[in-house]
Amino acid sequence: MRIAVIANTESLVTGPGEGEYILVYEYDGSNVKLVNREPNPAMQAEMHRGLYALRRVKEIGADALVVSEIGRPGFNMARSLGISIYIVPEGLNADDAVKMVINGEVQVANAPTHEHGHMHHSHYEG
Repeated sequence: MRIAVIANTESLVTGPGEGEYILVYEYDGSNVKLVNREPNPAMQAEMHRGLYALRRVKEIGADALVVSEIGRPGFNMARSLGISIYIVPEGLNADDAVKMVINGEVQVANAPTHEHGHMHHSHYEG
């Protein structure tokens, strides 16, 4: 099983459009190991950032994705791509999150955590 985790620079789980990295773990039924850490393409996107992350997760052959949150567009895309989504608390260490998935401590998500994507506003202070 190949498990992808969206994580920040400290390897803490975050959302698909927020994390700087995609961490890739391999689980062979008894052992799990981190096999790749790559930049999240969502960081270069202007809109629908999480969808860029999901496309990459599919390209790398992941069966599952661990995130701290996911909106309706990302959730629907993951389902259409055959990727199981696991939601864990934001800021959880990626290694611990993967162990939770493997140990059955977190179930496959059956709904998004929110309906719309995050809106990142710039604030003008004049």
